[in-house]
Parts: sequence; C-alpha cells; structure tokens
Amino acid sequence: MSTLQVGVSADTQRDPACVHYVRDCINSTAQRAIANVSTELLLLDTGRHLFPLSVNHGGEARDNSYVVSPQTGYCAYALHELAQLQQPWLTAPLRALVQLIGRGMAAAQLDRIVHINNWLLSTNLYPADWHGDDIAAITALCRERWPQHAISLRSLNRFSNSALLDALRQHGYLAVPSRQVYLFDGRAGAASAFLRRHNVRLDQALLRQSPYRVRDGATLDDADFDRLQQLYDMLYLDKYSRLNPQYSAHWLRCGQRDGWLQLQVLQNSDGRIDGVLGIFARDGILTAPIVGYDTTLPQQLGLYRLLTRLCLQHAQQRQQVLNFSAGAAHFKRLRGGRPEIEYSMVHIAHLSWPRRLMWRALAAVLQAVAVPLMRLLKR
Repeated sequence: MSTLQVGVSADTQRDPACVHYVRDCINSTAQRAIANVSTELLLLDTGRHLFPLSVNHGGEARDNSYVVSPQTGYCAYALHELAQLQQPWLTAPLRALVQLIGRGMAAAQLDRIVHINNWLLSTNLYPADWHGDDIAAITALCRERWPQHAISLRSLNRFSNSALLDALRQHGYLAVPSRQVYLFDGRAGAASAFLRRHNVRLDQALLRQSPYRVRDGATLDDADFDRLQQLYDMLYLDKYSRLNPQYSAHWLRCGQRDGWLQLQVLQNSDGRIDGVLGIFARDGILTAPIVGYDTTLPQQLGLYRLLTRLCLQHAQQRQQVLNFSAGAAHFKRLRGGRPEIEYSMVHIAHLSWPRRLMWRALAAVLQAVAVPLMRLLKR
C-alpha cells in the first residue's frame, strides 16, 4: 500500500483519467466545478489502482449533494422523492419516518465520512479487476488518517460488483441500500434482449428520421459548454431536483478535454444544440451522468428518447453493460432495463456506539421498508 496523496504528482500513465479528474476538480476551486458539492478530494494510490477519494467532515453546507452527503441522499432527497408519489396515505407516514431518521443522522454525524472511488457522479464505476483483495489495507489506512469518519463505497450492485460486495461484507462493511438502478447488458449475445424491445425499435426509427445531427464532443467550441450546462440544468436541476450535482460548464469542458467524459450533442438545422449526453466508462461498464435537453421544446421531438437511444447504442457498439442509473423507471423498464438494488457499503467498527447504532438502524429501516417499496412501486 503506497501513500495517500493529492492527485497532482501521481503517475498519469497508470490511470490518466483518474489523475486528470482529481487534478481538474482540485484546480477548479475558483470556477466551482460542481456548485453544490463541498468536499476534500484526494487521490488514493494502492500501488495497483488509483481512486478518487472524497472526505467530508460533517460541517459542510446543508445543500451538499448526495454524491458526498448521506444526510442529503437518505433524508432530503428521500423527502423530495416522496413528494413526487402523490399518494398521501403512503407518503405521510413515510415522511414522518424519514424526518425522524434525518434528525438521528444529523445527531450521529453521518456526514462525517470518507468515500473511496468517489467520482462525484450519481453512479460510480469500479475497475473490473478489483475484487477487494486489498480492502483490509485500504480500510486501515483510512481509519488511521480519519479515525472519526465512516468509510464508504457507493454505487455497488450485485450484478456488476458481486465479488467486491462479498469481500466488503467479509471485512465487516455494512450494506446500506440506496436506490434501484437499471442495467442494460450490451455484451455479445446479451444485447439482443433489449434491442428486440418494441420501444427500443421505435426509438431507433425516431433517431433515423430525426432532423437532429449528432455531433461528437471533440468538435465543440468553448462557448458551447455554457449551453450544455443549461441543458443539463433544465432536466436534472429544474425538472428533477436541485439536490442533484450541479456540474459547471468548466467541469464539462475539462471532462471532454481530458478524456474522462465523452460528450455527444443533438444539433438542429439552425446550429442550436438542444440535447446533450455525457458517457463515463470504466472497464466494460458505462453510465451517463450527463443527460440534458431543452425542456421548453415540444415533447413530440422526443429528445429524451433520442438521447436514450444513443446511450443504448454505446452499450451495443462497445459490447458493454450500461448502468442507466435511477429515475424514469417506467421508461427504462419498457426498454428492457434490468432493475438492481444499489448499495453503499460502510465501515463503522471504529466509530462510537451511538454512531454505529444509527448506521445500523438506517440500514435496517431501508432494507425492511425502502427496498420492498422500490420493488413494489417499480421506482
């Protein structure tokens, strides 16, 4: 195990995307790479892998995004999701339960936490060859440096991370359910399962007939990135929730330039960009942290359908698994998305008993109440 270091002097040849990502975020303080993310970002060098590592001390802003804040993810965002259900008989008791848990989380300082391999995305991806063989050494290193912090890994599911989940459990990590995500297996011999779906074929026909031109991010001008941020904001912040990470034009520009984000845009005949897709890929799995479109335009244009088809096209052409994250559940199911419960794995053995108790209570309530509801309501 080598030293824990800020990602400005690491060997870029081993994992250039990771080094550039951490360096870009660290050097973007003035531009606020992600407006509502307050965290200390470091680079964890295990000697074999490099991981972005975020450290929160528990006193950050209340509106800190869920990508670094369990308080936001399990309380504020949960309350937002409950409001969307519009079923008072169900939401009223659940709201009371979430508010009670939220007070307990705040008292137990659950936001005092270290996240390993945290790319500050809704969905983190893990190296295919990392099965947690060195997790004991990584945990010991983090415990020594941050003895008052929980240690966590986000975005794990049984389909993609089975061996890693088992290794973490064996080393005492607690499984805390977070949400239900949707996977599309684009590997050879499997992709036909979703390609045959009626809605996928309709989306493909729409893309063929669309007046929009698909442009690669490498062809964009600097001024275009302000428009891309606007499109992302329209969907993820204005339509969904401002608790989602608020990525800046600068962050998008760095991602395209340094190769850790691959952008595509939909441009109309007048040259205006009306849709954006950003692909993040690691070792056979890809996800789309950036999806945005002009929500003021007529729904008949099918901009979200076009962007979804481009996502599935990436999975098919690369023969990779697409983790299409959460949200728009019915839409994704119609296109063959496979639901999987996603977990955060949290190491708490070194914390005080009241803090351990709160983490265990949170995990138990989520497993007993939230997971069955997600499956029942198909959220």
